[in-house]
Amino acid sequence: MRSLPKYELEKLLEEAKGRLLVSEQAAEEYEKKKDLILDFVTSAMSKRENLIQLKGKDILRVIISDCRNHINLMINVLSLCLPEVLIKVLPSIHTFYCEDFFYDYFLTELESFRDAAKALLSESSRDEIMRIYDWLIGKHKLIIDLSITLKPTTIELEHEWKKKKNQFLSYILEGDFEEALKFTKKVIKECDNILDFYVKILHPALYKIGSLWEKGNITIAEEHLATSTVGRVMAYIYLKYLKFFSPKKSKSKALVLTPPNELHKLGARIVADLLEIDGWDVLFLGANVSKQNLIEIVKKNKPKLVAFSITMPFNLKWVKETIGLLKNIKISPKVIVGGFVFNLAPDLYKKLDADYWAKDAKEAVEIARKIK
Repeated sequence: MRSLPKYELEKLLEEAKGRLLVSEQAAEEYEKKKDLILDFVTSAMSKRENLIQLKGKDILRVIISDCRNHINLMINVLSLCLPEVLIKVLPSIHTFYCEDFFYDYFLTELESFRDAAKALLSESSRDEIMRIYDWLIGKHKLIIDLSITLKPTTIELEHEWKKKKNQFLSYILEGDFEEALKFTKKVIKECDNILDFYVKILHPALYKIGSLWEKGNITIAEEHLATSTVGRVMAYIYLKYLKFFSPKKSKSKALVLTPPNELHKLGARIVADLLEIDGWDVLFLGANVSKQNLIEIVKKNKPKLVAFSITMPFNLKWVKETIGLLKNIKISPKVIVGGFVFNLAPDLYKKLDADYWAKDAKEAVEIARKIK
């Protein structure tokens, strides 16, 4: 497969800005008929004669999951006018699902969504949405090339810390919790600085795990094994060190969470722990908190800061709506957003009305210091 020059990506992004925009009416109808469209597509996909050539394991479950993620992504892209996000996210999505499907599956899926729009939407909305899918179908080969030539995300480290990070990485890839924990204790004792362990070993190791997965060098099961091992290590660190030996808390409270149905919560957990190390009184909510419950918690606890960690692009609309509710509180907190999708599109935070974007956990802490 040929390498995709940078200028081709830039050209594709520029073209997308003019082609992947629809009216508010079309976006609203697409979202309103989401369930009908999803039923149409999954039914059509399950009847395709060539599906046996496209499938991996547990085909129907994966198809339903993928189609649901696709329509949720498109709802966010169309509603918030984010064509550049779609183009930058699609290669990673293709990489994720290539464990289960050949790349031609995605072309079949796009054709099915186009057919659903033709069958289910009103005339004006139908033409707009079909135009989007026709363009994506035409660019399918180019987007697949992007997924194959995707450059992994890396964090630059000094040689000694890079060696330590790689050693820790080897343990978590094997799911060897005992060795990972033994190594963690040793490093924290040697450097006498929990922050260094988080910033120079744990966080870069997670980035590397993501990069290995993006390039197809590890399976999703191996990625889950590594991240769950990291989660166990972090739980130990919190109980052993942070809970009892973190600096005296200031009066400033911070609230950290991820949107509903986020599969990756460790980024938010790292931010929460680093803020606590830095002296904040942190409330870590994790995922699956409703908007209304979040607002009630904010009103009750009056945090100065709310931090969202967002990996999945189909959560952007939820985050924007939630930030809007936060801004309506009489004394509203400052809002920081971060995560995979923002690293793809750094200016995205402005469209969500967030106050700040942090490229990583360390920068989130630095921004938080200005707020405290």
